[in-house]
Amino acid sequence: MIKNKSYKPTSILSKYIDRFYIFEKSVNEYFELPVILPGTGLELVFYLDKPLSVNNKQLPKAHTLCPRKISYYDKEKKVSFLSVRFKSGAFRHFNSTPFSELNDNYFSIQNLWKEKADNLLSTLEKTPKIEVKIQLIESFLIDMYNKYHNEKNDTWDLIIDELYYNFESYTLEKLSQKANLSLRQFERGFKSQFGITAKKFQKITRFQNVIKKMLLNRETNYLNTILESGYFDQSHFIREFKSITNQTPLEYFTEKNFDINFYHESMNKK
Repeated sequence: MIKNKSYKPTSILSKYIDRFYIFEKSVNEYFELPVILPGTGLELVFYLDKPLSVNNKQLPKAHTLCPRKISYYDKEKKVSFLSVRFKSGAFRHFNSTPFSELNDNYFSIQNLWKEKADNLLSTLEKTPKIEVKIQLIESFLIDMYNKYHNEKNDTWDLIIDELYYNFESYTLEKLSQKANLSLRQFERGFKSQFGITAKKFQKITRFQNVIKKMLLNRETNYLNTILESGYFDQSHFIREFKSITNQTPLEYFTEKNFDINFYHESMNKK
């Protein structure tokens, strides 16, 4: 049994959250979950059953997932979780923990929000319906937004949107000019806001764009997609793919990964 269902966030949160989604799989034998590839967003994962584990260490009942390098879950027989998928950089409007600490770590929500997170988890445990769980999480996140949102950071939302949606069109020099910043100011400010360099963000975005298109469209011939995404040629893409995943595209694009992955079409396209 496999369930992978998405729910659209309320209009208030849709600027910052792409979706809520449920992922469930239950079989008789241990199976490998999809590999977690580098991305530019952040997810809050709430387990509906036993938490997953990484390197035989069980994760918290609810935690952040902010992958900037490849990672793997341990094999399981049963997986059941509700995830909140934030857009690139958006989580900083809901908590003050810098991305430099969030990246590639699993922060429990109690670590982020203390007693308020304990209260949320306690309420969620008593709530069987998924739709009501989502409403409770939304209300909680709206409260956190009202507490942590800093208007001074809004300008960087526009910058990261430009780089995310038009990564193949901009050099960093052009984008810094558009933001009325020197290249040095731009690079320093970007890393301060998002925990990685703008160049690395652009590289991950390009890679993510190709992987997502190919998996969702079940493409096996990727030449046109990689050229449209800004890769010079096939060799350029293969080198970068191997540097990120330690695999070749041929090794990664298998029926298994086409059938089960964590990519979705955006519910809030621009």
